[in-house]
Amino acid sequence: MNDAAHVQTPTMSALALRASYCTAFCRFVTGLLDSMQESHYKVSMYDKARELKLPASFVELRHEAIHGELPSLVVLRQAAQKALDWLQTHYWMQLNDECAGADSGSSCSGERYTSMREDLTNIVQHYPDLHVPSSAKQDQDIDNESRITFESILKILENSNGGVQASAEFIDVLFNHWMLCSSSEDSTAAMSTASRGDVRRDRLTCDIYNYWDPILKSLALSRPYFLRMLSDVMAKHLTAQPTLTSSTETFRGSIFTGLERIYTAPDWHTAYGQSALNGFEMVSRCLQSPNGWTVRLVASISECPQHARVNRAFGNRISQTIKSLEVGNSAAGEPPDDVPEKLDPVLVQDRRSENRDQRIGLQRIRDFLKVRTSYDVLPLSFRLIIFDTSLLVKKSLAILVQNGIVSAPLWDSKTSTFAGLLTTSDYINLIQYYWQNPDAVKRIDQFKLNSLRDIEKAIGVSQLETASIHPLQPLYKACRHMLETRARRIPLVDIDDETGRAMVVSVVTQYRILKFVAVNVHETQLLRKPLRHLNLGTYQNLETASMETPVFDVIHQLVNFNISSVPIVNSDKVVTNVFEAVDVITLIKGANYDELNLNVGEALQKRPEDFPGIYTCSMDDRLDTIFDTIRKSRVHRLVIINENSQLVGILTLSDILEYILLEGEGDDSRMG
Repeated sequence: MNDAAHVQTPTMSALALRASYCTAFCRFVTGLLDSMQESHYKVSMYDKARELKLPASFVELRHEAIHGELPSLVVLRQAAQKALDWLQTHYWMQLNDECAGADSGSSCSGERYTSMREDLTNIVQHYPDLHVPSSAKQDQDIDNESRITFESILKILENSNGGVQASAEFIDVLFNHWMLCSSSEDSTAAMSTASRGDVRRDRLTCDIYNYWDPILKSLALSRPYFLRMLSDVMAKHLTAQPTLTSSTETFRGSIFTGLERIYTAPDWHTAYGQSALNGFEMVSRCLQSPNGWTVRLVASISECPQHARVNRAFGNRISQTIKSLEVGNSAAGEPPDDVPEKLDPVLVQDRRSENRDQRIGLQRIRDFLKVRTSYDVLPLSFRLIIFDTSLLVKKSLAILVQNGIVSAPLWDSKTSTFAGLLTTSDYINLIQYYWQNPDAVKRIDQFKLNSLRDIEKAIGVSQLETASIHPLQPLYKACRHMLETRARRIPLVDIDDETGRAMVVSVVTQYRILKFVAVNVHETQLLRKPLRHLNLGTYQNLETASMETPVFDVIHQLVNFNISSVPIVNSDKVVTNVFEAVDVITLIKGANYDELNLNVGEALQKRPEDFPGIYTCSMDDRLDTIFDTIRKSRVHRLVIINENSQLVGILTLSDILEYILLEGEGDDSRMG
């Protein structure tokens, strides 16, 4: 997949390009895994992928593209490149190795790999002698040592017939040794400067530069695909979440120096050109995980004449990222109010970094929401059920249950206009009305959807949701509109160019938006502050019930406090379940309102067998892990519990959406 021509001269829309990537990627994953099914019973794709050493993220992305939202172009491009890399490593290179093995009549057995690794470890541990600084040796001595060591390593790799796997073993041995060396370095000073991206030529960095640089360069020229594998491993270490320990920052400093030389040093140009490395790919990867080291590497690559196109493509984004990091470091000049003055300096620095990353992560999410439209959230294919306002309430309920949905747009056929959104709250309000007016139960089968406004007005509750937004409006604006109207979902209403009439396109929910963010915004990984340090969730005046509570009482709680769920606790305040608004729909789906006389325990037993259960978290959980949960599972709320499973609070999707949009913006913030 190569759409470089599209970047220069667009010939198709971004949506069409995303669809093309999705088609190719999904066919690759599905075709590969299905063709490997050998048992009588079909093995799950995750299990088969594990057998083939195919990244689990491939299966997740395929599932998301087919059954969920269409991933962004950036994610799809990266996935396509990783797929090509996987094919190169696990098919083409292995094919070459098999051919070579057939000619020599030998193969790389497990015992041979063990022996090879031991030999490589012995060489790496004894070269160079780190007790003798490189400055104490002559250049000629270093060159001779490097040449002899390179020839020894190359001989071991070639004799193993292991191909790309042998190269991977050597890289693993080498990095394990470097990390061990860095842990023994006394570089506390490097830690404080590393957080700003400053590079200190400590002993480890100098020895890697002087000793290993020529060996790695020679291996890159003689071993196909070696340099791509090496740079990929180095990039993983550089983009990992910073821990701000001295040994880790020393190690990352040496990794930065190595990558900087590979991508910018003139003496690496030949090896770089043969390896098919891509400056665009490395810069994009670093910008997705900004820290002092990755931003400095991006700056070095973009300033190199060899990568002039990278600077033209990413110039504005590079400047913004550097500026954001500088602002974060400047703001971190003083410890936060909640950090004691006498706290360990490392912990203070860690808290500052955590606060800075939190601000950067929130800003990246907001920037993403401002450039994406509500239309982008929609999957490739979906169904839309719209009710006419003249439809009987009884029939609408049956349709919702039959199709497994909990809301539907309303359409007034008399005026040909959008008439609002029907949700579970409207049915609950109807039940509340019948409870207050028992005589009305006799007319329940005659009520139509257009009478819901009068019913809700009679009991004094919020009327039908009528908010809507154009599908091409920024997603950020749709989110703000939902927060202002306290709506959990919002219909997308377009205008037909030919008739000039309104046209309902789809309905976007808070869950779909947050999952869209979780899938496409990698900076959610920066949201590492625990809930206990965030103003997020509800912890006071929580409404609860027990298994013996009548369902009618819980319905009154849902209506009176305008909430969508009530935690179920026992006598020790331990959370045992959650009664949700959709549970009411399950009870009355057959128009049997006598089921409402059950208690909560009996009502919850009528849930479908595939009910996913409830999701819980603790005050020590972070937003990055919560976003990861949203990406993998259909989550609508999380019950916050303590170590004894007792109720602490409730975290809803509305809480999360409000936090990522408004935290730090001030009360007078406006839509951008």
